[in-house]
Amino acid sequence: MPLSFASTELSADEFERRRAEARRNGNPAWLWPEVPVERWSTAMAEISKAASDVLAGKHPTLPPCEPMAFSLACYTSGTGALLGYWHEQGELDAPRNLADLLGVHLKHGRERSKRVAQQSQAIVAALVDAGVPVVVLKGGHTAGEYFPDRAARPMSDLDLLVPADSAPAAEVALATSGLECAGRAKRESSWVRPDERREPRSIWHVHSDDPWSVDLHSSLDFSAGAGAPLVRFDFADPIETSKPWPLNDGAGVLAEPLLLLHLAVHASGGLHSLTLLRMIEIVLVARQDFAAGRVSWDEFLHLGALTNALGAAYPALDMAEKLAPGTIPAHVLKICSEIVPARARAIVDKLEPATVHRVERASVAEHFMWAAGFSGWARQLASDLAPTSAFWPIYQARAYRLLRGRVSR
Repeated sequence: MPLSFASTELSADEFERRRAEARRNGNPAWLWPEVPVERWSTAMAEISKAASDVLAGKHPTLPPCEPMAFSLACYTSGTGALLGYWHEQGELDAPRNLADLLGVHLKHGRERSKRVAQQSQAIVAALVDAGVPVVVLKGGHTAGEYFPDRAARPMSDLDLLVPADSAPAAEVALATSGLECAGRAKRESSWVRPDERREPRSIWHVHSDDPWSVDLHSSLDFSAGAGAPLVRFDFADPIETSKPWPLNDGAGVLAEPLLLLHLAVHASGGLHSLTLLRMIEIVLVARQDFAAGRVSWDEFLHLGALTNALGAAYPALDMAEKLAPGTIPAHVLKICSEIVPARARAIVDKLEPATVHRVERASVAEHFMWAAGFSGWARQLASDLAPTSAFWPIYQARAYRLLRGRVSR
């Protein structure tokens, strides 16, 4: 099959057409009518196995696979550029057509990575120059420090943490840098360039010119949903205990064990978040930092208990261990599994790295898996159904999917 689909830029109108069709079909997140879900799942299984083999030091060969399904699996799993890098370095073999697709993923990943790194440095410098203490989170930190190539860890946004009392000054600095606020939540605000297109340029790979935003966090505390327990990362004093960001030592990054806990909790927050790339990220961070003696598992467990993070981290830690056996000690997983809500543990324990990520849809049980007790269920349901002026269409869609017995978030 020709690979022109991967090199054709998607128009904004075509993206909206696909989104409208997906809503009509009852699967609002599935924008690929050309690809049966079963073929995507098959490609995901092959990608997961190949990634597991590379992480184990083996030299795998990807089997023949339908190109659209393969490219889509690379895209939704976040691993296209990383697989492309491994192929470039001779760590992974692939049939010619799949190798060509991986080359497209890597090429766009590198071009995008260069652009995002420049923009990230400029934004962080503006905050530092304004006297705002700032910590660079997630991919803005790990891409350059833990991945073999910065392009192998794509970013759709730059996550930054600032003290709550510095958030107004930080917002002024972002606005002065040409960004505008696109939305607010309890602990964060999202900022975009007003002249940038919001729709993706491709739905088959991360495009070099895909939209990019800044998420400004005034707290590191996290909850997987309205009915879920709160993870109190602010107890760890993340601003004061950070270490310098390599691209600007006026900013910081999370130090261990908070770094690994934060990555695992965010990846575990919902099955829509638990991508193969995030599992690989956890494996790379854990391997490097524990091997270098930067942290011990006793320190990890102590901070996890202090911040109520151990149960919330379990799904991602369990998947990382299944993907790369020997990464997470058995006693650590056991302790986390005893704290995680029984519903979440039962769901996760039946899944594998290739099957955990939700793109097409999730069940009602999965949607409510973090709800703690009757009050948690009530809070989550109220959050799903409660109308607010700006977000009422979203809540209507959620309610409709709940009634149909399916949820995709």
